[in-house]
Amino acid sequence: MNFDLITNKGYDFKIGKYISDGFELFKKDIGGFILATLLAIVMSIIPFCGIVAMGNFLKICKKVDQGQKVDAGDIFDFTDFWVYFKFLLLVLAIVFVLMIPLQISLMPIFIAAQEDGEHVNPAVLFGGLGIWFFLYIIFLFALSVSFYFVQPLISLHRIQSVRQAYSLSWKIAKKNFFMIFLFIIVVGIIAEIGFLACGIGLIFTIPLGICIKYVSFKDVLETQNQKVGL
Repeated sequence: MNFDLITNKGYDFKIGKYISDGFELFKKDIGGFILATLLAIVMSIIPFCGIVAMGNFLKICKKVDQGQKVDAGDIFDFTDFWVYFKFLLLVLAIVFVLMIPLQISLMPIFIAAQEDGEHVNPAVLFGGLGIWFFLYIIFLFALSVSFYFVQPLISLHRIQSVRQAYSLSWKIAKKNFFMIFLFIIVVGIIAEIGFLACGIGLIFTIPLGICIKYVSFKDVLETQNQKVGL
């Protein structure tokens, strides 16, 4: 599929629609999604396989969406293992490189907190660390936005080049950076609501969150991309 047009012309990112459609998709096979979640948790115990399980979960979402039969073993598909392994290495490399300036930025905070070279001013120290931590969280969310479309591009659109998948993901995501940023936060809150039920509710809210993300991938990468090309 050609994504050049959507990366150039942009697209609408409809948060309300994605949440609503995600609920509808989840209701189509609640039991199957819950089972897939439990199996994904089991698969995540294996090193480097958690991200593969999430990619396979997107394939399950697509099957349910298209009315196809879903097998419990679909979550254990290792077809994309090496692609995701290289993707994880890329993520680690990017985080390592970008964390260097963040770590360097801590030095002025500790220097400023030294009142006389020996005693530490707690207000300056914790205030500075608080600001640094806030910037660090913003950094992580910004990174999440740039990676937002990598998994669907690999699992659903069969792009086997990590560099190409990330490049496309960033080109597409930056067209609606702040809306995707907000969407990631909202979906994260929905997924974490399960903690309110002693953690048991997570088996419902985690797959629901993935279903909501899936419909956003489908709308942007398929539905709107095809409309732009017409």
